[in-house]
Amino acid sequence: MFQRLRFWFCSLSLVMLLAVVAMLAIGGRPDPVGAAKVLDGSWRFHPGDDPSWADPRTDDRNWDRIDLVSLPSNHDFDVGLPGYLAGWHARGHPDLEGYGWYRRRVALPAQGDLALLGPTMVDDGYEMFWNGKPIGGIGRLDHDPKVVGARPFLVKLPPSAGEHSALLAIRAYMQPGLGRDNQSGGLRSAPTLAAASFGKTLYNAQWRRTIAGYIVELALPIMMVLLAAIALVVAPSTARPGFARWLSVALVATACLRLGNAVASWTDLIGISTLDRQNAILLSPLAMLAWTAAWNDWADGRDRRIVLLTCIAAWMIRVVGAATHADALVAIGRGVFAVLFVVIAVRIIARGERRGLALTTMAVIAIALFINELSRLGVPTIWFPFNIGVTLTQYAYALALPLLAFALSAAKGDVHAQPVPGLRN
Repeated sequence: MFQRLRFWFCSLSLVMLLAVVAMLAIGGRPDPVGAAKVLDGSWRFHPGDDPSWADPRTDDRNWDRIDLVSLPSNHDFDVGLPGYLAGWHARGHPDLEGYGWYRRRVALPAQGDLALLGPTMVDDGYEMFWNGKPIGGIGRLDHDPKVVGARPFLVKLPPSAGEHSALLAIRAYMQPGLGRDNQSGGLRSAPTLAAASFGKTLYNAQWRRTIAGYIVELALPIMMVLLAAIALVVAPSTARPGFARWLSVALVATACLRLGNAVASWTDLIGISTLDRQNAILLSPLAMLAWTAAWNDWADGRDRRIVLLTCIAAWMIRVVGAATHADALVAIGRGVFAVLFVVIAVRIIARGERRGLALTTMAVIAIALFINELSRLGVPTIWFPFNIGVTLTQYAYALALPLLAFALSAAKGDVHAQPVPGLRN
């Protein structure tokens, strides 16, 4: 039965790969050209928050003047969205968190219905006002702000009634405490004024790119959960039931970790602060614990229990560090897990079975788990096929899944193997 399950899993993986490549190719196409104008150029900016700043009569002559230069060739380093801008941290407000306001006069065409497309990149939420009236935005900005991943937004503007210009104000909010760099803050791309008929076309193109940017984060969790179910089904009949069960935990935890990125970017179901906490405190430490414990069971040996107890200790250190924002503790926990991976690999080399398969798969998983450390060593961690970002972590997990299916098959095949004296506990 397992051979059939493995065949169907690998076949489905191939189909999923082709679907993802097709989605990347579609989403990475340039935006259509039409009756639209990117509202870059000179804006007024003021840190803080005051509802009166939406009023067109507000005197903003003493506000900061900033120039937003939106070049299609400038893309962000995650999805690959065009028109990437430096935020307010790079524009004279390096310590600003919370609210900041942008204002500018927008020249209107002589006739025709108009639509406004909100900025596709913002740290982290925003609300727009047209001539003092709210017209919508991304996120909920009230006494208890909830910000989600920036995404395309389209609103049809009210008739201009012969006016030649209108006042556009944008109230931006950056969630405090999420660990930002010197480029963060507020608008990271400019809004776009478009003819109403063309605005929908451009909006759909923006959504295709946004979906493509996180499609891997949907495809991988689907395959991870499926493989986790297979691992649980075959666990009792394998020579390494502990490996199969820990593997299922690792796959489900990692699937939830990856899927959260897509959910926060496509929907309002989860805010980025909630996503950050659940990833840092719950899912990331659990995934690392389960992956390490799984390979510890594969390696077997009398010192298996000591390694597992060390895993649990490292997991607790990581959880406490993340919950208390103690970066040193998080680094210590990750360091212990890295050492354990090396120790387990040495044990597999010394006395393990299926060494080549195990070490190859383990190395691919290690690349995904320790991506931050690899980045600090100067290893490239993202590429842009079809102009859409795909990370080294995503490549690693995509490669690891079929390898893990064969590892489960090898573990199942070992059930009838004769143990080597002195090597099994």
